[in-house]
Amino acid sequence: MAVFEEVVYINRDIETVYRISQDYSVRYQWDPFPERIALLGGETEIVAGVRALVVAKSGLKMEVEFVNVVPPTSAAIVMTKGPAILSKFGGSWIFRAEDNASTQARFRYLVKVKWWALPWISERIAAWYFRREVIKRLSGLKRYCESEA
Repeated sequence: MAVFEEVVYINRDIETVYRISQDYSVRYQWDPFPERIALLGGETEIVAGVRALVVAKSGLKMEVEFVNVVPPTSAAIVMTKGPAILSKFGGSWIFRAEDNASTQARFRYLVKVKWWALPWISERIAAWYFRREVIKRLSGLKRYCESEA
């Protein structure tokens, strides 16, 4: 199992950063990872228990469930269905106010591949791939938040 996290400091208040991070009407403007995100079951709001289909630009598809949603400090998901190679996948986005106008954004992920996928190699590759994507996502979130008036 591979666990990794990345952190960025954003020059915006925590409420704005959290709102932008979870607002799918602006998500595609800053987040380079998803091709499409759709809340399932007719849901329109992100709360614990809601499931979403995430399709990455790479073609990777995953159904996730929100297991923790605490605005404006955190949102966490676990994979409920996903690529054949993954046995577990989870992520949390944690936000901490540094002061009234600055926020620490910490994205933490867990990746576990199935036993037949040579985990000692595959987990390193999966962690490398997802970490690379997380760095791009945090950079995009920072850029977007700091450029919005």
